[in-house]
Amino acid sequence: MDNKSSIFFKYRKIILAVILFMAADSVVIGINFYNTYKADESGVSINLAGRQRMMSQRMTKALLTMDRSLETGDAEGIKTSLKELTLTVRRFDRTLMGFRDGAMVTGGDDNPTFLTQVETDESRLFVGDAYEIWTPYMARLKPLLNSDRESFGDGELKKKLTGPQKLEEIKIKFKTEESFSDEEFKAKLDHINNAPDQFRAELKAAIDFALAKNATHNEPQNNRAVLKLMNALTFDLEMVASKRAATLRIVLVVGILFALFNFGYTVVISIRDLMRGDRELVVARQETAEILSTVREGLFLLDKDKKMGMQVSESLPHILRRDIIPGSYFLPHLEAIAPRNIYEAAMDYIDLLLGDRVKEALVTSLNPLINVPILVTDPRGNTQTRYLSFFFNRVIAEEQVSHLLVTVQEVTDKVVLTQQVEQAKNMAKTEIETLLRLASSDFSALQQFIENVGESLAQINEKMSVPHDEPRDRLHTLNHVMRVVHSIKGEAAVLGIDVLESYAHECEKEMVIMRESEESLSGDQMLRVAVLLEGFYQRHSSLAQIVSRLGNALGKMQQSSDVADAFAQQKHPFADHVAALAQRIATDHGKQIEVSCQFEKFFSLPKATVKELQDISVQLVRNALTHGIEIPGKRTELNKPQTGALSLWCEYLGHGQYTFTVRDDGGGIVPERLREHFVKKHLMNAEEAASLSDDEIANRIFQPGVSTAETADQDSGHGIGLDAVLEKVKDMGGHLLVKSRPDQFTEFNIQFSTVHRDP
Repeated sequence: MDNKSSIFFKYRKIILAVILFMAADSVVIGINFYNTYKADESGVSINLAGRQRMMSQRMTKALLTMDRSLETGDAEGIKTSLKELTLTVRRFDRTLMGFRDGAMVTGGDDNPTFLTQVETDESRLFVGDAYEIWTPYMARLKPLLNSDRESFGDGELKKKLTGPQKLEEIKIKFKTEESFSDEEFKAKLDHINNAPDQFRAELKAAIDFALAKNATHNEPQNNRAVLKLMNALTFDLEMVASKRAATLRIVLVVGILFALFNFGYTVVISIRDLMRGDRELVVARQETAEILSTVREGLFLLDKDKKMGMQVSESLPHILRRDIIPGSYFLPHLEAIAPRNIYEAAMDYIDLLLGDRVKEALVTSLNPLINVPILVTDPRGNTQTRYLSFFFNRVIAEEQVSHLLVTVQEVTDKVVLTQQVEQAKNMAKTEIETLLRLASSDFSALQQFIENVGESLAQINEKMSVPHDEPRDRLHTLNHVMRVVHSIKGEAAVLGIDVLESYAHECEKEMVIMRESEESLSGDQMLRVAVLLEGFYQRHSSLAQIVSRLGNALGKMQQSSDVADAFAQQKHPFADHVAALAQRIATDHGKQIEVSCQFEKFFSLPKATVKELQDISVQLVRNALTHGIEIPGKRTELNKPQTGALSLWCEYLGHGQYTFTVRDDGGGIVPERLREHFVKKHLMNAEEAASLSDDEIANRIFQPGVSTAETADQDSGHGIGLDAVLEKVKDMGGHLLVKSRPDQFTEFNIQFSTVHRDP
């Protein structure tokens, strides 16, 4: 038995009662409608029958008044009597015809109405007797009328109105027939004046017939016989209407009694079924409450409005660390605990599941709420990272998604254990690879790197030690820390020290999430930054020990030899590091690159300046390979060599002035593409993007947090690189110039001086 059949079987008694009620109600309504329609017809008939009585006497009065006016020569009286006689005769004749055959007549409101023929034998007898008197009476009255115009044909008078247009036509014809123009009265009065004897004879014949005795109906006068017949017709019509009213009352009483009985029956069986359902519901709720109070996971239903159900597991508030009100909206709870990017992805994922177009099995792997990191504060005020996983299952009702069953699990122990195992594996692998790479690297560059990292960490520690009371101050410090970390990552990448490069990348990702909540950046989050920096100290200390041991093993001869070789060859060792980094990034992104470096002038620059230029080189090389140089196929379409060209050189201009240039032959900076990208990423609206000039929109790429990369990876996408470049140029006291041509090249040119810089 399918679902619909089971529902019908369960509520069959109520459904049957409703069907019987609707059927009986339809019958009663039909009968009432018919009787009401007939009552309207009866009302018209009774009203017009009463008018017939009155008009039978008005005709006689008009005849007698006209006779006196002729004797006294009262022309105005003759004219008034003619109007009265013509109107009453025509209306009486047409109405009597309506009672006999059914026809359009002038109603009591002087508008056309359809008069139905009489139904009873008594009424038909009264109308027939009236015609026996009226026919000869009409023959005597017609010569006296004001006009010889004929009435409507029988065929048209017997038609009912078919619409507004037809009604207007009938009104016009009735009014035309019953109107009296001066020309017609003048013609009639001329006829009376020209043949007074003939008119008096016609008038006398009509009066005599009206006042003549009617032996058939035992009346002294014909006009009184007509009055008596119209009185009888009116009484018979009233009797018919009374019978219909009585029938209507009986039908109403029977219908009401049946409705009351049916209602009582429906109430009784409904209450009985509701009581049984309530008992079953109480048992079901008790079982549900026991389940929800026992399970360790957070359980609740989510409807299409993103509202939680009224039943949630007792574990849910503890897992989410929030007060949960059943029936509240789910998304505010999720927004409060999840990172912004994960929250936005989760909204799209939930919308997909609540829709009917996508199969659930196809989108399960896209769930962004697996192992979600949550920052919580324990009772002691310490910040901890916990991990939650949200699982969604569709609830199908009538072949459509009605709800989502949401299961929330605390997976912190599992995630931490997995991370620890993975970190141990990676650490062992990385330490071995690092040790081998360090053994084959430029020892002096390693020593300089270890020294630079120590200075950078000390600088961050000093910056972090200053109190930050306002979110704006915390954001400024966070941006500074991110730039320093990005610089360390770049130096580590150049030397191939993966242990620091990968850790710096992970720190960047976490700090980017913090920066997205800039208006609510809390002190607890800044404590998390301090925890991340502690990891840098540990890795820096380990590397320093390794480099120290390598130095003792290799001796100072190697360092001296490397420096002597560098001066002898006039090739700075950083050139090879930059070329290796560029090749690695190009390979990771499916690109081909040829690198040209001229760093000979670095030997004559102060140590601090060389350090800044090396950091800038790393950032601009990353930028060129990820954003500028195209993939081989795209370069072929643009008639370019498949291998891109990247050049870095430093020149001395004289008088302590230098210029450092990084140029690539990639896609260039295209303002329109930047506008489209910034609008797409919601970094600005369309109106703001259109209002900025090309130079202004291009300068936006140097702002913190701005990146044109579609996705973030180890080499780009966090919006730190060009921000760090600009900051270092300012620290050097230099000037940064950018030249670009769409689909041809991009050139960063830094002009600086060493006159006032300490060596």
